[in-house]
Amino acid sequence: MNDIDQLLGWETVEQQLVHLLEKKSPLHQDLHQLVAGEALIVVRNWYGQLILLLPCTRAKLGRSQCQPLLIKLQQAAGALALSPWVMCRDELFSASDYWSDPALLPLLDADQSESGLQLQLLERQDKESDWLSPVTDDASATPKAQRCVFYSVKGGVGRSSALTMLAIELARHGKRVLVVDGDFESPGLSSSLLPAGDGQPDYGVVDWLTAQALGADQAALNRMALASVVESSPLNAKLGLLGKIQVAPAYGQKTEAYVSKLARIYRQSPAGEAYALRLNYFLQAVESEHKIDVTLFDCRAGIDDTAAVAVTQLRADISFLFAIGTTQTWDSYRLLFKHLRRNPKLFSIDDEESWNLRQSLRVVSALTPQESGAYVDYFEKLQSSAYETFSAIYDEDDGENFGVFFAPAPSDEDAPHFPMRVMWNEALRAFNPLAQPELLNASMVRAGFEDFLQKAIALLGVQDEHIV
Repeated sequence: MNDIDQLLGWETVEQQLVHLLEKKSPLHQDLHQLVAGEALIVVRNWYGQLILLLPCTRAKLGRSQCQPLLIKLQQAAGALALSPWVMCRDELFSASDYWSDPALLPLLDADQSESGLQLQLLERQDKESDWLSPVTDDASATPKAQRCVFYSVKGGVGRSSALTMLAIELARHGKRVLVVDGDFESPGLSSSLLPAGDGQPDYGVVDWLTAQALGADQAALNRMALASVVESSPLNAKLGLLGKIQVAPAYGQKTEAYVSKLARIYRQSPAGEAYALRLNYFLQAVESEHKIDVTLFDCRAGIDDTAAVAVTQLRADISFLFAIGTTQTWDSYRLLFKHLRRNPKLFSIDDEESWNLRQSLRVVSALTPQESGAYVDYFEKLQSSAYETFSAIYDEDDGENFGVFFAPAPSDEDAPHFPMRVMWNEALRAFNPLAQPELLNASMVRAGFEDFLQKAIALLGVQDEHIV
């Protein structure tokens, strides 16, 4: 490889390190004895450079015969290798934290290698690496409500409109619904459910996360969750809803220095709590204080760790993945799924009753056109693309599956890849439910969202008494 290839070939370097460690030889046996069954760790720093951590003392390493193998590993890392290349346990501050870090990714397991060696990767990123983190024990407390996440790799696909319609439909069925605007970089979902000015709560989600990070006590945070960050939608009265729609916007009337707060909420708190954990704390507090039945969380678009927590960390009953029939859409989802596949723990479950990331995913065919002219067979092609893309996170029948075997058929309408439709209608582009609530019963709205609403309601186990 040339210099640029070396600097950018991160996965290739990982493969070369694995290749050097997986074979059995006298050098490998010496290293196996040195590490005494513990894993070697490759740390990738904020710039992408690598360093190798060994679970032994420097003195013990000096007495071993491992130096030739360590040099080969450094040569494989090439221009990405830091100097010094190797650090030993007794040279690290809080060394145990490295070997117990929940973000460790297995590159080579002992049972996969002839040498019996283990190699793990620890990514140090500017943001939390939540795409690859399974739900932690602290964050996995049973939610107070069912949860739905609305996600897309690209904006402008009608995600917020579909969320609004589902909130209304759930409230029509008597449910207490919490709508959370989690698209903090582009907030605005709440404008379709709350009037501006006095219709907004004092504060928003970003304010609550800021207060929690700064050490506000739990009683104060609970009071804030009850009275200061959530407001009822006027649609409750305008539509005569049996249930209630409650809205938690990104910011409120009294929010100050929003951009400055936003720049800090994704960092760990001074107490060491990651953004994902703190976001779960927020949802649990609001769900409990307002006795919520279903939470609908709108997260930012894009393949980014600040969107990741919604899909991998909130234990969503359903994560709606919005898609349109373009190459860009499926290329982006393929990149995402390839990344998720790097951590088998995301797909490892103990039994069929456990929360399962894959089974929580559902494709939504967004802005689906009427099938005529250039759009003949549009839905069939989108369905085919969705199945091909999702196959990357389905199990192959090779005897090495992650947890419970999961590989739905292409025609399985209950599978994550089988799309539910939201139809395109130009008249819905500027539709504002607050200003035109009477249109919510119009035939164009019913036609646009009927398939999506029926299937979403069924997935949530709500009795299908009527749809829009």
